[in-house]
Amino acid sequence: MEFIKVGKTKDVYRLPDGNILLKFKDAVTGHAATGESDPGGNQVIGEKAGVGSAALKMTTYYFELFKKLGIKTHYVSSNLAANEMTVKAVQLFGNGLEFVVRYEAAGSFVRRFGGYIAEGAKLDAVYEITLKDDARDDPPATPGIIEALGLATAAQLAEIEALVKKVCGIVRDDLAARGLELIDIKVEAGLVNGEVALIDEVSAGNMRVYKDRKKLGYIELSDLIG
Repeated sequence: MEFIKVGKTKDVYRLPDGNILLKFKDAVTGHAATGESDPGGNQVIGEKAGVGSAALKMTTYYFELFKKLGIKTHYVSSNLAANEMTVKAVQLFGNGLEFVVRYEAAGSFVRRFGGYIAEGAKLDAVYEITLKDDARDDPPATPGIIEALGLATAAQLAEIEALVKKVCGIVRDDLAARGLELIDIKVEAGLVNGEVALIDEVSAGNMRVYKDRKKLGYIELSDLIG
């Protein structure tokens, strides 16, 4: 097994068969200035025991669901006891793109557009793209910018948008069936064997979910899934 890199929430290794091993960690991301956990945050603000296993449990649940529905992902298998997930090798778009779907105004959306919209206002699956670049706080990018930078083609971006909205809608409906509200969610996509696929994770760490209008914590949400 070959070590590749240390990530904020996962360490990455290459397996002898060419697949990738992700080791989930107990890191909590958010905003260091406020100490607030946030699915849009790019900084590790601390650790909490059980966060890694909770993230893997929830990710496994959703990737197994997507597999049953015939949705393309990089997922191969999980070892929940070891906090490990095996995935297929991925070709990123540049250094990575992140895709956000918003069903309600919250977090960074309100910080940016609060002069025009109130926190809690309903949104109709507003779709955003950002470059994965922690040093620049994940700058937003339009499809035109992404094409101009040579990161993805118009056809790929259209396919990604359809995929992202589909999987986020599935997550939203699944949570709603449990009496939970999905406020916003961030996912990633890349190329697996040359085809657009959902990658990374789908967990409490990259979504904002309310129960009875109160935000659920990482572990609290994971315990309700699967």
